[in-house]
Amino acid sequence: MNILERYAGEAFNLLPDRLNLFGRYMTGFGGDNLKLDRSTEKALVRATEKRPTAEMPLPHAVARELGLEPGASFPVTAAGPGIPVSGPVSDPYKMGADKAATQTLGRFDAEVTPDTVRITDVYDMANEHEDPDLISGKFQPKKAINNLIQAFDHSKQLDFKTGDLRDAYITEGYNSQKDLQDANPTRSKATDFARSLMYLAPIVPKPYDVDYVIQR
Repeated sequence: MNILERYAGEAFNLLPDRLNLFGRYMTGFGGDNLKLDRSTEKALVRATEKRPTAEMPLPHAVARELGLEPGASFPVTAAGPGIPVSGPVSDPYKMGADKAATQTLGRFDAEVTPDTVRITDVYDMANEHEDPDLISGKFQPKKAINNLIQAFDHSKQLDFKTGDLRDAYITEGYNSQKDLQDANPTRSKATDFARSLMYLAPIVPKPYDVDYVIQR
């Protein structure tokens, strides 16, 4: 890495983490010299956590009815804090998930040791939750404008296929469209603004590798 690349990486690191990662993606700079906030690091570690389990013995009569041996048991979720576990974090997009993780890396792989959590990923915006047109390089002003409108008007939703706005299914009361948008782990006003910029940008963003070690 030359001195200009090092300074460019440090400049990106001064930005909020979501913008840091996104800016590297849109400019093609990549993941060199990446540094995330400690709060984001903690959120990514929490995303690797699995709840502990315990074996619950089955009553003999129940085991017999199920055709199992006496003393058989089944796993249940136990009380206690989650435990970071190595492997793919493959489904972080549940409603209400921590946006500090879902709106930075989303899915990733984790390698957990007693002292560190190593995060590996390919940063891009190509997944089933995103409109493929975002990364097409096409100039799409209608989608850009309507995407911003839906970010602020919770009675509207953007139809990705047509680019038109449609009425939201639920506009008030419990589980209103606003509540659903607020809980949606992939959406926020900031990320919708970024998506609108992508609809206007005549470039195809370049995915890049992330290999990042977090001290526990």
